Amino acid sequence: MRSYKTPGIILARRNFSESDKILTILTPGLGKIVILAKGIRRINSRRAPHLELFNEVGLVLHRGKTFDIVTESKIINNFPSLRQDLKLIGFVYYSAEVLERILPERQKHEPVYYNFQNFLKNLSIVNTENIVKEFVVQLLWELGYLPKGQYPKMGVTNFVESIIERKIRSKKFIDQL
Repeated sequence: MRSYKTPGIILARRNFSESDKILTILTPGLGKIVILAKGIRRINSRRAPHLELFNEVGLVLHRGKTFDIVTESKIINNFPSLRQDLKLIGFVYYSAEVLERILPERQKHEPVYYNFQNFLKNLSIVNTENIVKEFVVQLLWELGYLPKGQYPKMGVTNFVESIIERKIRSKKFIDQL
């Protein structure tokens, strides 16, 4: 089957060619996938508003040679309350960057998807840094980087950076995790 449907949350995007973008999507059934959205940088693109960062979307994808290609998209939840507070956006950027860097591609992690979905919903209700730390620690437990119930001694951000062997760039948005 060359076409398939999946819900997903957009973690990252970057420009590709003149009018396209490459999107990193977290899905419940496929894990983290990288897809191509053709033509969404054009002014008259109908899909561009749907494919914004941190939107939960329903996608129809067509299998391509190098990237799967978005053929249809529909917003499921755009978490509007998150977009009204700069500190909340910083928390979301941080957690999305951690997810994008630490998750392997195309490995199913259904609990991670639903934890991130709940994190986005709860962050708009409870505006605290503790919810971000707890999300990242649960992610580390789920992926097996930490035994369940154990917390990193060097701090959450430093521990994640030691795993991915890179600095978390969005850490500038928030004071300290």
